[in-house]
Amino acid sequence: MLEFKYLQYRKRKLLNLRKFTVFIFTAIAMLFTQVYAATTAEVKQLIIKQSKEMGVEPAIMLSLAKTESGFRQDVKGASGNIGVFQLFPATAKRMGYNAYNLDENIKAGITYYKNMYKTFGSTELAVAAYNSGPDAVKRYKAVPPSSKTFVNRIMTDYKYFQKNM
Repeated sequence: MLEFKYLQYRKRKLLNLRKFTVFIFTAIAMLFTQVYAATTAEVKQLIIKQSKEMGVEPAIMLSLAKTESGFRQDVKGASGNIGVFQLFPATAKRMGYNAYNLDENIKAGITYYKNMYKTFGSTELAVAAYNSGPDAVKRYKAVPPSSKTFVNRIMTDYKYFQKNM
């Protein structure tokens, strides 16, 4: 009988040791796999750097990122758009980028804006196309009514960033 109780005691100890070991390994794994969230200042610096490298004025890209996501990569829109520049993953993929990656989301946002600017030739129409899509801008041959508030907000921030960079 004494031997049986001793075996039960050892089993409990072993079980507790296993639970503790699993807990420790889980905690360590969580620490090492935590996703690093870039600060607003880091995101702004990445946007400025990438914009300059890609030949786009940083102030317009800062204003787009501020309005689209508040400079946050973790923002997800109701329509499925994601990241700093609120891109659809398929749109980013079409341009050769991964919208889920911060650096690539920024490059994709700049590339998309640059394409819209080349297509429409003005900052306001490029911003409208960024927001409503190029077909809406082509249809109206101007800023679509649904994008006027967005374009006004971007242009206000754009002027601010031009003066304060």
